[in-house]
Amino acid sequence: MPAKTALDSQALEKVAAFFKVFAEPTRLAILQHLRKGKSSVNEIVEALSTSQANVSKQLRTLYEAGLLTREQQGNQVFYAIGEPMVFELCDLVCDKLNRRAKAESAVTYEI
Repeated sequence: MPAKTALDSQALEKVAAFFKVFAEPTRLAILQHLRKGKSSVNEIVEALSTSQANVSKQLRTLYEAGLLTREQQGNQVFYAIGEPMVFELCDLVCDKLNRRAKAESAVTYEI
């Protein structure tokens, strides 16, 4: 397998910005909720027991990062996972945390 080319500073900034999207627990909770299928904003608010303003802000961030799709149906907006690789990434992170937790005899993680 050929060696990968090192990223320049601009590319590294883009990668870092993408990873920052996952650094907010509410965003992770939204992704976890949407793993079951598309949901309206109201359904997400109800499932997460947080404010609509907070959910809308986090949905916008996830959508702008290209992770979600959105669809207007009447006066409701429905969101769904638009980039399935997000769960591959989450699974990798959870697997790593689970290995550490098992080594420390602690709780396991799953998104």
